Parts: sequence; structure tokens; C-alpha cells
Amino acid sequence: MTEKESIYTKDVILVMAASFFFMFSTMFVNPLINGYAKNLGASRVFAGIIVGIMSIAAMFLRSVAGNLTDKFSKYRLSFIGGILILIGVVGYVFTPSGGWLLLFRLINGTGYVLCTVCMTTWLAFLVPREHVGEAMGFYGLMNALAMALAPALSINIYQKIGYRESLIAATIAALLMVISIQFVGNHAEPIVKKNQPEKHFKIIQMNVLPVAILTTLFAIPYFITQA
Repeated sequence: MTEKESIYTKDVILVMAASFFFMFSTMFVNPLINGYAKNLGASRVFAGIIVGIMSIAAMFLRSVAGNLTDKFSKYRLSFIGGILILIGVVGYVFTPSGGWLLLFRLINGTGYVLCTVCMTTWLAFLVPREHVGEAMGFYGLMNALAMALAPALSINIYQKIGYRESLIAATIAALLMVISIQFVGNHAEPIVKKNQPEKHFKIIQMNVLPVAILTTLFAIPYFITQA
């Protein structure tokens, strides 16, 4: 068996597939949510709040999710995140009003934050350290594929069958994500060393700020273009 074959184990492939499914679910919804909110009777301002609330929630919750990954297994947190995404998108399908849509958007956003943080760290946990960059490249490819396919499909599908019916595709993708991680053998339990001092909750890790700033500078033009 070659070295490369040993990297892409069943667990690695399943985590990559799960990352594709949850990203597909999220990106499928994003182009529709503004029009769907207005269709449910929301004003332009309230529709904008519904669209943006997911990003606002992510801004506050990512540091919390990052700390949780050091204390709990990646599987457990990813499972919770997947269930929250599933609840959110099922709620989109059946919501009667913009107010309920806002609530389900928050639930979806919380699950999305958990999955984005946990899937990345879970994959890094599963591969040898010297091959983390290679694995992350394929992880990024899965996300990019989902981000390319989902919006195009959602816009074409909803025009033919309507908002509620088209959102069922996002529900199926979220369900497939939850199912996929059930077959991952290594749950990435946190390693607890003897006599190791207890880790304290940290909002900001100062030594990663330079990388965070670079990521921000890349993300701003990227998401402006996407919008």
C-alpha cells in the first residue's frame, strides 16, 4: 500500500463527504433566503436581518465552538451541529412567517458554526501531521464544489417548483451529513494528559491574529463578489 493510499482512509473520505453535504445544504439556502423571507411577508429590512443573522451568530459563536472542540469529541459536536442544521432547514420548509424563519435561521447558523469548526479540526486529527496541508486542500475542494453547485441548482430549481419544495434538497443534504458521520470510526476524542493544567476559555488567541487578519482580508472581497 502506498503512503498516499494510507492517508485517505474511510474515515477521512466520510468526513470530507459530510463537509460537502453540510456546506451544500447551507449554500443551497443562501441565494433563496432573501426572496423567501419577502414571500412570507417580511419587509425589506427584516428580510435583510434574516439573511445576515446567520453571519452575526457565527461571529459570536466561532470562538465558543473552537473552545468546545478542545473539550469534547469532534464527532459529538459535529453530530449536534448537523442536527441543528437539519432542524433549521426543515423549519424553513414549514415556517409560516418571517419571525419563525429568523428563529430557524439562528438554529441553522449555530449548527453551521459547529460543523465548520469541527469538520476542519476533525480532518486534521485524522491525517498524519505532515499531510495536513494535502488533506486540507481536498477539504477545501469539497467546500468549493458545494459552493459552486448548490447556488446554481437552488436558483434553477426554485423557479420551477417554488421555495418550499426546493428547500427539501437542502434538508436531504443535511440528513446525508448526519448519516455520513455515523460511519466514522475515529471520533477524535480530546487527548487528556496527566498533570496537564485545565485549559481556560479564550476568546482571542493572540498568536493566530496575523493569520486571522490575512483570512479576513481574503474573505471580504470574496464574499462581496459572492453577494
